[in-house]
Amino acid sequence: MKVKACIYTDVGQTRKVNQDAAFIKVASTKNHGRITMIAVCDGMGGLSRGEVASCKAIRALELWFHEELVLMQTLNEEELMEAAETSLRRLIVRINADIRRYGKNKGMQLGTTMTCLLQIGKRYVSLNIGDSRIYFVRGGGASLITKDQSVVQEKLDLGLITEEEATKDDQKNVLVQCLGMMKAPIPEVKAGFFEGNTTVIACSDGFWRMISPEEMRQKLCPQMCLSDEDMLAECKKLSDLAVKRNEEDNISIAAACMEY
Repeated sequence: MKVKACIYTDVGQTRKVNQDAAFIKVASTKNHGRITMIAVCDGMGGLSRGEVASCKAIRALELWFHEELVLMQTLNEEELMEAAETSLRRLIVRINADIRRYGKNKGMQLGTTMTCLLQIGKRYVSLNIGDSRIYFVRGGGASLITKDQSVVQEKLDLGLITEEEATKDDQKNVLVQCLGMMKAPIPEVKAGFFEGNTTVIACSDGFWRMISPEEMRQKLCPQMCLSDEDMLAECKKLSDLAVKRNEEDNISIAAACMEY
């Protein structure tokens, strides 16, 4: 399997600090070929030091990838995915406690969303807290893999509002889960298989609010991802488009094109 990847982030029109953080890691392994992990965290804009919370989460994920995941690689693929999911759930508990402890010591509130995906072979597992998102982009379209943990999503699930009304809802930025602001956040977890060449997009809400799935497909479907540099250029174009559409939040996108 080949992987092309890039990360693009923009502070946006009105924010002085970029509270988003992102990473992509690709490792070659003896037993499982290439393994990829992709993540985006969005520090809570209305809270103090959101960038600290998002960076703490990303650094913990990086450390897990380099130190904990490597210890599991003697397992077969199915066992490895199960062990990785269990380990990541435990990691989320540790990250949450670390952010809460930091906030208590500094006398401040801080929090972050977290969306991440781990690929091993054709298998994947994603874990999501908050309203950052993961999309799968293929030639036929772009599909949303995660589900927002937000008040607006709950209203949608209950049929209280329409998709169009959701974009204008006064509570569109209110989360029901995040890291650092509650004792035991519960991640939304999904596991499955890749079906051929796929571009995985992890992004903050500043990106997905303004960019449609079809626009993601046009710019970042596997056929368009000829090189890392091409992908980065297309991500910048999409980010610039979000800014032109008056997105005021930080904008971040991490993209990994996986060719099987």
